[in-house]
Amino acid sequence: VFFLRCSNFLDFDNLYWLIYCFSETLKDINSETPDAELKPFSDQGFMKVFFDDLLNQYQNGFYVNCTAERVDLKLTAGYIGRYARRPPLSELRIKDYTGEMVTFEFKDYRDGEKKSLYTLRTVEFIRKLIRHIPPHYFNLIRHYGLMASRVKGAYKAITDKLLKQPPTLQAAQDWRERQTAFRGKDPLVCTVCRKVMLFVSVYLPTPLSEIKARLQAAFP
Repeated sequence: VFFLRCSNFLDFDNLYWLIYCFSETLKDINSETPDAELKPFSDQGFMKVFFDDLLNQYQNGFYVNCTAERVDLKLTAGYIGRYARRPPLSELRIKDYTGEMVTFEFKDYRDGEKKSLYTLRTVEFIRKLIRHIPPHYFNLIRHYGLMASRVKGAYKAITDKLLKQPPTLQAAQDWRERQTAFRGKDPLVCTVCRKVMLFVSVYLPTPLSEIKARLQAAFP
């Protein structure tokens, strides 16, 4: 479990939700018709082997990785945005690939953020990579307060007025829309068959600069 701490306390609602999800998962495991993916965990023998392996692998126990408090809100928002929207590993960081082995570059924070190379088998590389891909329909970002989905629509007009948001600009009309409004009919609709023609290009036998010069001379 990973928490990004932005203040001197952990959000109770988030912790409660995690506990609730864990409790519901246990209920599903112990039910008569458990979920297909959770069904193996209903076997006590499987559960014992599963947790014994975890305890052997993590002999120091389990902990919540809670980082130090982040004071700069802009840096915090930037960090969350990169973590939520960017891929876990940029293709530029992959330095070598032989088919069986992959070598990629990473920052070693234990050595003063020194750039180092790490090589591992392709299957292991893919396994580590897909751990960062969230399940389908999993929400990486949740909004609270005025930005919550349930109340955002109701309060958006009020918040925009208080924050003095600039008015929304409408997209400019294209040539076809302008001509339709000016002439009262669609210029691309054929007057014979009434089908829409394909606009290819505009041919002007006389350059616009010459037409402009003539108009300026005629109407000084």
